Amino acid sequence: MKMIVAALAGSLLLGACAAPVPPAPAAPALPSPEQQIQDQITAMAAPNQNLATARVHDDDNCFWFSYVGPVETTELPLLTREGRHICAPKPAEAEAPAEPATAA
Repeated sequence: MKMIVAALAGSLLLGACAAPVPPAPAAPALPSPEQQIQDQITAMAAPNQNLATARVHDDDNCFWFSYVGPVETTELPLLTREGRHICAPKPAEAEAPAEPATAA
């Protein structure tokens, strides 16, 4: 009986000396499409524009942001460092079905 207890204690002690196996590295998380768009806009936008308030206007499909001045808040177009407007791609328009040919 003492031999079994000694063998069990010995295996437990030797097991405690073994190096732990590190976990497998996790696959890198891909950013969401929204995060990818935010990252692209941040990279293109000129400094000193409030990107937290940027949004797309329906009338021109371009990004605008709110500038909070000392007197009023103004909507301004979001510009690149070169001074160009940052716009979203135009949505694809559905084509009208072709008219059937009539035999005369």
